[in-house]
Amino acid sequence: MSPREFILHILSIIFAMAWELVLAYNSRAIGEYYVEKGTIFFKNWTGGAGRPCVSWTKYSPSVEFVLLVLLPILILIILYLWFKNPTLKKSALSIGLPVLSVIIIYFKTTGPGVLVVLIVVSAVVGGVVGKDKWEKVLLSIAGFLPGFIVGMMIVAELTAVWC
Repeated sequence: MSPREFILHILSIIFAMAWELVLAYNSRAIGEYYVEKGTIFFKNWTGGAGRPCVSWTKYSPSVEFVLLVLLPILILIILYLWFKNPTLKKSALSIGLPVLSVIIIYFKTTGPGVLVVLIVVSAVVGGVVGKDKWEKVLLSIAGFLPGFIVGMMIVAELTAVWC
């Protein structure tokens, strides 16, 4: 791997991580785009103190959420089409597929299963797309970190206690 390719990989990792961290920081503002929430309060409750209620959440990502999360990948693809640099295409694939797998896998399961799928997808994509071992490692890390942040955003909104 040439120094130029290494710098492009590192910059794509930093860009994707920074964007996902900005989204995670503002997750309360964009939470309505991927988690439906509701609370039912009971007025005539005779037992116990306080206002009893029932809270519910449902994971349903909107198009806006998916586009916001995939924005770094879309920008990398546009840059690849503009400059025709294969390193940008590799970075877009290695970041995009794990993030998409996290978005999709939350329809079926939550918990440690998502993390296992994320690790496997990141390692496989990095191993297939990379040409030498250092590039494979960098591409695997590039896929895992943004996917992990997106997964934590979704979990934080799904497990928020409202009552």
